[in-house]
Amino acid sequence: MNAEPAERFAAMLAALSQPTRLRIIEVVGAGGVDGTPAGQIAKAVRCPASTLSFHLKELSLAGLVEARPEGRFIRYTVRPQAFAALSAFVARLPGAPASVPQPQPATTPRKGAKGGKRTGGADKAAPAGTAGQMSIFGD
Repeated sequence: MNAEPAERFAAMLAALSQPTRLRIIEVVGAGGVDGTPAGQIAKAVRCPASTLSFHLKELSLAGLVEARPEGRFIRYTVRPQAFAALSAFVARLPGAPASVPQPQPATTPRKGAKGGKRTGGADKAAPAGTAGQMSIFGD
């Protein structure tokens, strides 16, 4: 492999090596070809706008997501060709299985701190290390 593809794959892997960005990719990917508005991404990953903007910029610079302005809003879509190229690269790595299983998207509801279903309002469990912090998500 020459230096250009190696640098491109390294940038992709670096962009994906952050938990918030992985959640962003899940949310954006679920939006399909129509894309996902930035506000919906922010609510889904519980991320302030400034932080979300930084993460989306990193994913965009790595070529993993694409921004499409729509009036006052921006919709984001994943770039399937980038993920296909990255997947092919990873599949060629030494020790990779002959058939790489695809992870299934999470469809089960998240559990609160006491194991019950999360509901709206003040009974939501705060993420670790955020007790007492102000939230822009109305909780």
